Amino acid sequence: MSPRSVRRALVITALGVFSPEAGYAQSIPGMLATDIRHVAGDAWDVWTSPLRGRPRDWLTAAGVVALSAAVSPLDDNVDRWAVAHQKDKAYDFLRPIRTGGAAFTGKAITPVALGLLVVSLATKNETMQEGLFGCVTAYGASSIVRTFVIYPAVARTRPDPRAPDGPPPPAKHGDQYEFSFPGEEAWGQHSLPGGHLANITACGEFLTSRYSMGVVEPAIWALVAGVALGRTLDRGHWASDELLGAAFGYGVGRHVALRSKRRSAKLVQGGRDDGFQAYLTPSRTGLEFGFSRVF
Repeated sequence: MSPRSVRRALVITALGVFSPEAGYAQSIPGMLATDIRHVAGDAWDVWTSPLRGRPRDWLTAAGVVALSAAVSPLDDNVDRWAVAHQKDKAYDFLRPIRTGGAAFTGKAITPVALGLLVVSLATKNETMQEGLFGCVTAYGASSIVRTFVIYPAVARTRPDPRAPDGPPPPAKHGDQYEFSFPGEEAWGQHSLPGGHLANITACGEFLTSRYSMGVVEPAIWALVAGVALGRTLDRGHWASDELLGAAFGYGVGRHVALRSKRRSAKLVQGGRDDGFQAYLTPSRTGLEFGFSRVF
């Protein structure tokens, strides 16, 4: 799949899911100011959320870490499987989201996001703006925590750290326990947590929790699963790190979605409807597309 095909698919999906706002006029600078205020507030709330954590929250976090630790003895087995199958033609469909693929970095997605932002501002489509900025917030908030908190605190060698002398042989038991404290700047020491998976999970959870995505929702989670499989085949992360990344991204995405929902509820209570959106659902004759609004 070429970068152009990836961009086209993203545009069609976004235009089909996010329907325009109606009956509310705000200037473009005003909309941007509101969007930026929401981004800053949501990101700050994510970063400071541990200070407000309840016992149930900390118990859940401890459970995720314990599950990752329980999976870690299998990390070397998973890596040996990855080495044996990473070039199988059965996984060619993952090529766009694997290392070097058209959608592996933000080069294919960024132009689409900027284009959709321009369209959403020009048409005063605040639903699309909320979707775009919410996804960016979830993605960015999780990335910043990894880059400035986790990586400086702890290093874990990737299955393939991209050393100058070439890829290492398949892992043997014990290779997955190469940790060091504090962390290191080298890319090869950033296995923990799974970064790509954390980012895409954060965005996916925000979108599917915040909006009625219809038949698009399974496609989003299929993409998340594809990223997890692709990063495993590329030996970018140990399986236990992918689990941590997915859980972290899920938590961030859900947190941002809940804040967005609360803002929407306040606007509805204040006399403005923020619930106008499209739906796409299976029907007896195929797919049914329409619009819904909360009154």
